[in-house]
Amino acid sequence: MKLRVAKIDLVIGYEAIAAMTAVLLLDRSNRILCCFLAALLHELGHILVMKICGVRVRGLKLGLFDVLISADEPPTVRADVLITLGGPLANFFFAAVFCPFSLTLGLPHLALGIFNLLPVMSLDGGHLLYIYLSRKLAPRTCEIIMRAVTFAFFLLLSTAGICLLFKSGYNYSLLLISLYLIAVLFLKK
Repeated sequence: MKLRVAKIDLVIGYEAIAAMTAVLLLDRSNRILCCFLAALLHELGHILVMKICGVRVRGLKLGLFDVLISADEPPTVRADVLITLGGPLANFFFAAVFCPFSLTLGLPHLALGIFNLLPVMSLDGGHLLYIYLSRKLAPRTCEIIMRAVTFAFFLLLSTAGICLLFKSGYNYSLLLISLYLIAVLFLKK
């Protein structure tokens, strides 16, 4: 589905629409809605910093596993670092605002901010690591290192997820996160 909002091309994948619809229909506690709000404010944090840095947002693409924000021209390295930090910083700001009043609203921001700083592909922490590595190493070497780091985090979170599932008997959240990471590792080209 394609839209144009405030001079920004917005593309939402049908698989993302289907997944969001299913989750919202099945979520009676509205906790998933709070997570979607945290994700939306995270992306708006990136866009706000883009505007502050003078980088024009050309498009926003929402897929099943990621959100891609495109610009008219590549930002400077400094602007790229600031833009990348804009999402997690927005989450930490809203966590600080919401947590004293509502953990249901605040904790998703905190969790998303921390999760996005993991140094793995397609997350903000991974992008920051890539920026750093690309200043020192060849692009192919950076790609190999990023895939290795992502795989290492997949193994770590999968192991922790299995332990958590056996210990709690019902909490499979870390396993879902590790499946996300492995999907990113093998589906991204």
